[in-house]
Parts: sequence; C-alpha cells; structure tokens
Amino acid sequence: MEGLVDPETIYMKQNCIGGGSFGRVYKGVDKRTGTSVAIKIIDVENAEDEVEDIIQEIAILSELNSPYVTRYHGSYLKGSSLWIVMEFCSGGSCSDLMRPGPIPEEYIVIIVRELLRGLDYLHSDKKLHRDVK
Repeated sequence: MEGLVDPETIYMKQNCIGGGSFGRVYKGVDKRTGTSVAIKIIDVENAEDEVEDIIQEIAILSELNSPYVTRYHGSYLKGSSLWIVMEFCSGGSCSDLMRPGPIPEEYIVIIVRELLRGLDYLHSDKKLHRDVK
C-alpha cells in the first residue's frame, strides 16, 4: 500500500471500462505524467470474504516485472475503497478484438506468441494466471 496518500491527488478516474473479479475497472490518467492507467476500485466493506485474495493479488502483482505482463503501479486505500492502479492496455480483450469479425491469422500468431511469453514468465516463477483476457 502507498500509505495514506489520496489516490485522487495522483490519478484522475475517467470512464468505467469493465468489471473485474473484485470490483469495477476505470480508465484513468496519472496527473504527474499524463500516462493512461487502469484503476480497479474495490469496496472492501462489500468484499470482506475476498480480502485475503485481494491482498494476495496485490502481493503477486507487486513482484511482477515483464514486458509481457500488465505492470502494477500501486494500491491506495481511500475510505472503504481500495484502488489498484495498473498499466492501461488500450487494445482491449480478445473478445473486443473479435467483435468486428475474424482476426487474420498473421495477427493471431502475434497475439498468441505474446500471450505465451507472458504465461511462460509467470509459470517460470511458479505463478498461475486464471483470468487471461
């Protein structure tokens, strides 16, 4: 955790881009750099049963360092809201990529190669990913 820092002094929350396993995910901007980020916001009062899982997720995220895995920027507690700030991946999910129609094979090769590199990194460190998008 990043201490008692108010995350809204560092990040500007924008539109909701989805829901994660524990909360909602927003696109945001780092006010210091102008960089886009993804902000997962969890109401810890409503997630009491999942607190251990959330703490474990943060611990694992904070250890990861690979160009093939979404980068963790930090976590902040504001009232009962836990903000988990991550790298923003603008490409969307695999489902998003398939909406317009079939993906050309040459793109599938690139996507699968990058995905496998990320999974190889995680597995080489004895970590499992159960939510590949």
